[in-house]
Amino acid sequence: MKKRITIVKGNDKDFTVRVKKDGNPVDLTDVSIFCEVKDKPNGNLLFNAIITITDAVNGVFKVRFPKEETQNLALQRVYFDFRFVFIDGTEKNFPTPPLEAVVVERVTD
Repeated sequence: MKKRITIVKGNDKDFTVRVKKDGNPVDLTDVSIFCEVKDKPNGNLLFNAIITITDAVNGVFKVRFPKEETQNLALQRVYFDFRFVFIDGTEKNFPTPPLEAVVVERVTD
């Protein structure tokens, strides 16, 4: 996954994440995943991304930044990571440092 992505203001942004540890997929069965998009690390919450696990055994999930949220963003950098909550209560944030996205204006209306 790229360390920085581009969000076109007012558009949906979808991307897929594959989680691996030591080169092997992390089983996401019974794992809850959260993603908050903020104006800076430990900053103000802008919105919560929509997470859909698409292939739990192979560690794959889809992330959506919906257009209803991206339309409200300023032209700026935003930051996000993923919080995994495992069935035993263990929590882990990934990646460190968080990912960065750049919000740009669309050209064609």
